[in-house]
Amino acid sequence: MKTEVKEKYLAKAFEKYEIIIAASTLHKLALISEQVNFPRGSMVLGVNQTQSAVDLITQGLARSYVTDEKGNDIVRNFMLEQDFLLGESLFSNTSIESFDAIEDLYCLKFDADTLKQIIMENDQLKTFYIKALEATLQYKMNREYGFQNLDAKGRYEAFQKLFGSAEKRIPQNQIASYIGIKKESLSRLRRKIQNR
Repeated sequence: MKTEVKEKYLAKAFEKYEIIIAASTLHKLALISEQVNFPRGSMVLGVNQTQSAVDLITQGLARSYVTDEKGNDIVRNFMLEQDFLLGESLFSNTSIESFDAIEDLYCLKFDADTLKQIIMENDQLKTFYIKALEATLQYKMNREYGFQNLDAKGRYEAFQKLFGSAEKRIPQNQIASYIGIKKESLSRLRRKIQNR
């Protein structure tokens, strides 16, 4: 992938956080990235694996999840285009969750240590980093609130608001896991909403 194309993908990702990054910084980031692909269904990162990289999704859809004591996957989040698959890689050396590709994934891959060093040396990137941390914290607070205070319908509506048209790309059983219900209950919930 050409450096200019990488720079465009990076600029779009930063725009999500309402950050404009200098062209020279985008260029520097593009130069340290490499294009990687993960086929649909493949594991991007497993639990307890060393997190040595941060991936920016340029095309495709991924999920993060944990596995409960019964072997069930509990979906924690979905990541779309312009989202970073970073989990705790900028905070910890090992992953506490798994990431896999729901669709074929095309990403820009960064060495986590190199990326963190560049972020800490650049005020624009530090601002991005702070906004990304704030967004992650807000997301986690909203998820906690949803499970404590919303019924399944309310959690489903929150999911729809957050992921919009991407819902059509996500398997029903994974949506059900995300909102904390069984697949069959999601089917009933959807029918009930449609019949109103």
